[in-house]
Amino acid sequence: MSGAGYVELKHALSALALRAAEDPSERGVARALARCARAGGAPVTIADLAAAAGAGHDAVRDGLRRTGLLDEQPSGRFCLKPAYAVHVRYLDRQTARLGEALRMLTEQRPAGLSAELRRGVALFNAGLFFECHEYFEDVWRASSGDGRAFYHGLIQAAAACYHAENGNRHGARVLAGKAADKLRRYGTALRGLDVAALVAALERLRASAGEGASAFAPSRGELPRMTPTGAAAAGEDG
Repeated sequence: MSGAGYVELKHALSALALRAAEDPSERGVARALARCARAGGAPVTIADLAAAAGAGHDAVRDGLRRTGLLDEQPSGRFCLKPAYAVHVRYLDRQTARLGEALRMLTEQRPAGLSAELRRGVALFNAGLFFECHEYFEDVWRASSGDGRAFYHGLIQAAAACYHAENGNRHGARVLAGKAADKLRRYGTALRGLDVAALVAALERLRASAGEGASAFAPSRGELPRMTPTGAAAAGEDG
């Protein structure tokens, strides 16, 4: 999938995902956008969008305008801009995954995971690998000491899965290896995350992405997950 419209859509969805992960008031916008995606690009009334969002008309209208992805018709209906409507299947997939990530954040609160790490884990486990990469980049930039290498490893893990899902064998193999090598130094667990399980999964991805004659197209279920330990590791750094 390529083209300026796709790139702009990808970044707009990532920005919305990061806002919604941190700000519950943005989650209605995500639900409204998912309703637009399910309509296949056809116009949707503001009443339908507000019902999907569970919010008032004005709040939903303002939120959707902020995404820059929709046109508002004189009738008050919203529809995807033509540049993005051609990628409606991608939009449908990503907004469904965002809904999954937001449900994880609402329903699951593993002991030992900070709110900061929990957001990234939810994005990763929902298959929002590009969004997870962007999220952990912000965390990495704000971190210091040994924590920087930890978050850099998580960034590379997300990038490896992003490349794998897009059939990029080389990118998946190289980044899975770099992530595994970087995270291995932290032992079994850190900050409530099962590091050993993630490293093992990354090594499996690296092996499966080795050069071969068959097509490289791992399913989402075959890709690594980030598993909370349920309690922060005793040796976590500050």
